[in-house]
Order: sequence, then C-alpha cells, then structure tokens
Amino acid sequence: MKHLLLVFLATTLIFAVGCEPGSSPSPSGSDSDSDGDSDSDTDSDGDSDTDSDTDSDTGEAICDELDFQIEGIPVAMVILLDRSGSMSGSKWTQAKAAIENIVNSWETQLEFGFDVFPDGSTCGGMTDRCGTLNPVAQDCAPLNATNIITSMNSYSATGGWTPLYCAMANFQDPTTYGAGQCVGTNINSYIVVVSDGEDTCSTACNTSSCEGSGVSAAQLGTLSATLFTGGITSIAIGFGTGAPVAQLQAIAENGGLGVTDGYFSATDGPALQAALNNIASSVISCVYDITITNEVDYDSVNFFFIDSSGIETVVPYDEDCSSGFGWHWVDESTHAQIEFCPDACDLLQGGNVDEIKGEFGCPQIIVD
Repeated sequence: MKHLLLVFLATTLIFAVGCEPGSSPSPSGSDSDSDGDSDSDTDSDGDSDTDSDTDSDTGEAICDELDFQIEGIPVAMVILLDRSGSMSGSKWTQAKAAIENIVNSWETQLEFGFDVFPDGSTCGGMTDRCGTLNPVAQDCAPLNATNIITSMNSYSATGGWTPLYCAMANFQDPTTYGAGQCVGTNINSYIVVVSDGEDTCSTACNTSSCEGSGVSAAQLGTLSATLFTGGITSIAIGFGTGAPVAQLQAIAENGGLGVTDGYFSATDGPALQAALNNIASSVISCVYDITITNEVDYDSVNFFFIDSSGIETVVPYDEDCSSGFGWHWVDESTHAQIEFCPDACDLLQGGNVDEIKGEFGCPQIIVD
C-alpha cells in the first residue's frame, strides 16, 4: 500500500509504452534501405563501409517510448476530533492512536488534515472559533502524517462543554483554512467528525450565556447540508457508548453521502480505527487526469494493475462499464480523464494495487 503513492494520487506517473513487457519497438509503415556499401566482405571491423539506412516511411513509430502523466483526483479529508471532558483519559489516548494509524496507513492515497473542537472549558471562551474563525490545526496536504501527529500531540482533552456545532461551523468560511486544501477546492473534500457527546453549547457560542444550552439535531443537519453545498461532505463517527445518536444521524443523513442507515459507531479505539479505515478506503477517487503531449492514437491505450508480488492484471477497456471490471474515457471528445469501473475501483480502494501501468501503441484490450 505504501508504494501506491508513486502512481496513485496527485503524483506524476511516467508510462514506458510497449506492446508486452520485453517486446522490442517496431515501426509503422515500411523501411526502405538505401545501402551505399562499396565493400563485399562480411567482417565487422572498422572498415570504410559507407552503409546508411534511411527510413522513408511517413508513419509514426508505435510501441515506442512516449511519456505522459496520469494524476488521480486528490481527496482532502479533515479528521475533526472532540476534546471535551468526556474524551479525557484512555479514550483520548485510544482516539489519537487510531488516527495516527490511519494517517500513516493512507497518507499516500489521501491528503489528510486535522482539527479539534474548540476549547470547551467555557463556551464563552470560544470567540476565536465561533466569532473570529481561525485556520484548521493542520491543513490538508499530501504525505501529511508526521505533521498531523505532531499537531495532534499538542492538544489534550480540555474538559467542559462539547461545542460540536461550532467545530463544524468553522468550515463554512473558506478564508480560514491556510492554503485552502480543506475547504472544497479539491473535487472531493471531507470532514470526518469524531464526537462522544451531544452538543452542549448554543449556535452563537460567543457569550457565557450559551453554556449548556445546546443545539438541536435539525440544526446540525442544516449545517451539514450547508457544508455540502460549499463543497465539503460530512461524515460522522460516534465514539463511545454515549455518542449523540440523533445529532450524528442528522449529520450523516445531510452530509452529502445520503447515508440513511446512520453514522459510524465506534465503542473503543480498535473500532474507531476500523471505522476510519472503512471511510478512508471508500472515498478514494477512481478518476484520473491524463496528460499526453504527443500525437497519439487513443484507441491503442491499455492499463494494467500490478500487485505487491509483481503480478499484472489486465484492466480492459469497457466503454459503459457493463462488465464492472474495466476502464473508460470520462469524455471521449477530450480524452482528458479515465475512470476505472466499479469492480476495478474496489481493488484500488481496498489497497490491493501497488502500481498502475499504462501502455500506448498496441491493440486495445477490450471487454469481450
């Protein structure tokens, strides 16, 4: 899984193009040899042989090496962690361990970011987050695990109230996110909310009078829908037995995935890690940008998946994805993007592909 960065997301992949591994290039058209050799011997020494071959064909070489790029559609994901009083102790330790594992495991495929709930010691102390908004604790970026772990270790469960609404509301303002990777500028942007309790602060959260007033599930559902309109999908994980069922359900149903069967439930650290792993694998994009600068025949492109053992699997062209396992052009008129069909996408999202190899210039392998 670690090697997938080389070919998977937002990373240049150079295709060495050929018919089959180990095959030699062959030209299109015919070769006319104009031999001006004046000797008649068969030696191979450095004599005065004036032999010169000139290629008079006008065709273009095929099965030759051409360089082009494939870039996956980046996916930005912020893990938004509750740090209220009920998260202290072993629960906080388990949550950090689960997040550390996930960002280390998936940083080559996802652009992770990290943020925490505002300090809940007093709701009145949260004017920095529900009044004047600040950047996320760690903005999304490729290969971001070390930065996220460092940032996460600088926080602790502070005690006090649970400002769930205010934590999510911070993501409504694109000007508060540093480089902006976490705010829907990418095609796929997500917030994964990890909370163990109901919101206990009002939507204002900027006066001491809001302490303990809370918000409704409907208000959180509306906020989640608003974030989706702005380009951010919200996913909810309830951590521990006291997780707020109605509030997290509202976030899940309105967050953009249409999850009517509820949010993820994680009673302990291993369960939280499993939920985060499930989410990470499911949101990886299977659409790739293709950049080809040479004049090429788009009907002679092939792709192969290579696993960790070096075994190649042909991914055939499937125009309408009727077979399930294949690939097709997103737009036949531009040839700017390819998409892997659902069954092939499942392999990618499951971490079962170490490399994607492309070949250009040979007969296209098509679904039977």
